[in-house]
Amino acid sequence: ARKEALLLQLHERRKSDAARSRAEQERQLAAQARAAGAYRDEQRRARHAQSVRDAAPPAARMHGVDGLSADSDGVLRDPFRDGAGKGPELVLIPTGRFQMGSPRHERDKAIAAGSQESWLARETPQHWVGIERSFALGRYPVTVGEWRHFVRATDWRGGGEVRWDAPGFAQSDAHPVVGVAWEDAQRYVQWLSGRSGQPYRLPSEAEWEYGCRAGTRTAFGFGDAISPALANYDGRYSYDGSPKGARRHGSTPVGAYPPNPWGLFDMHGNVWEWVQDVVHESYLGAPANGRAWEEGGEPNRRILRGGAWLYAPHYLRSALRNGFAATQGNDIIGFRVARDLP
Repeated sequence: ARKEALLLQLHERRKSDAARSRAEQERQLAAQARAAGAYRDEQRRARHAQSVRDAAPPAARMHGVDGLSADSDGVLRDPFRDGAGKGPELVLIPTGRFQMGSPRHERDKAIAAGSQESWLARETPQHWVGIERSFALGRYPVTVGEWRHFVRATDWRGGGEVRWDAPGFAQSDAHPVVGVAWEDAQRYVQWLSGRSGQPYRLPSEAEWEYGCRAGTRTAFGFGDAISPALANYDGRYSYDGSPKGARRHGSTPVGAYPPNPWGLFDMHGNVWEWVQDVVHESYLGAPANGRAWEEGGEPNRRILRGGAWLYAPHYLRSALRNGFAATQGNDIIGFRVARDLP
């Protein structure tokens, strides 16, 4: 009888343990379902909010920002304090959230186009970033003409590999300036801030990618396909079956190709663009609030974005990250400005 009682207790204990295990599994499944539902809801809210912003004309996106006066295209230009000119054309970038980096399927296409896995690791892990404050971003890269004003006003003497006014290919004042190191770009935004009385700077890497994507989640701001009619790059190469074309052997005037959905030009190709961030080999530990990532990494090297006329199309993807020494300036590197808003 004692043995039967012990067996009965053991049986009941096993039934109780199994019930607790089932309850714990059900609890975990319910928690996972709630998390998945919350994630889907967040994505739906983000897509809806983005669609509302994208549907608004550029001028409407300027509404609600005090102290700004934009034209009908939503373009802002700050007058210089001495009345002798204006700063670069700016486009308001709205607040929002986006996924920074690239998904696996996009990296697989880049590998098929000639990229290396070690290079693509810089784009991982893909992660959500929140842009919590509106800012303005240059409508175009800084041009030769705009740089010329800076040089004449400051007597700047660069030490880059090429001369900004003679880079080795024909250019006009409407071309993006090249031969500018990251340190030179810093001097320019400091000078521009002083001339205009407004807080100019380089964009953070997250701000740059957010502006480049303009609400898209594709490889490029205009979709997953690219062609030489959409950007200035080495058209002898293809990306994911894209059509080939000519290599132009130099930069093209800014605005020569269609803008992205937010009215920004030349975000893909033409010249690489400096951003504020130092080089890190992945996004592990990256800020989630859109600020520049300047802790750790390689402080003597800075991030470049966008690709250039000399490069194959897979280098022009919205997620792609490059990095050069902060003192380096050559015929494929330029920059665009950002400006804080009230």
